[in-house]
Amino acid sequence: MEELKEIFKTIDIMMRGCNIDYEELKTKSIDTRFFDDYQNVRMVNSFLFNYSKIQDKIGAKLLKKVLYAQKEIDNENISMKDALNLLEKLGIIKNSHAWDRLREIRNNLSHEYPHCAEERIENISLAMEGYKILIEIYSNLKKYCEI
Repeated sequence: MEELKEIFKTIDIMMRGCNIDYEELKTKSIDTRFFDDYQNVRMVNSFLFNYSKIQDKIGAKLLKKVLYAQKEIDNENISMKDALNLLEKLGIIKNSHAWDRLREIRNNLSHEYPHCAEERIENISLAMEGYKILIEIYSNLKKYCEI
């Protein structure tokens, strides 16, 4: 359980920074001129970096550990699909396709070309939508573990 608490603590730290950028981005008009201001570029880069790291940490470290710690599974060697289906059954995620959507957004971000402003704008919008889903999943995981 201590390892689980440490993972939650790490994600909490990452989320604080991501939340600051997310709230600031919500106040901005994100168009092609948005990228002319280097502070905007830094904010986007910070948000996208933290978003990706949070998603990686939740997917690679947290989901199966929560299931194991709560004795829903006997070991962490189950497939991600099975873990997602169980998380859906437990009401932690709305549906297993939500996580697939987050992975799709993450893949879009990793294959983005900085010179294509329209693509960047679309990806920022997708990541902001995805972040709301991540927040919900993370919050549900914490509630489930009573942390």
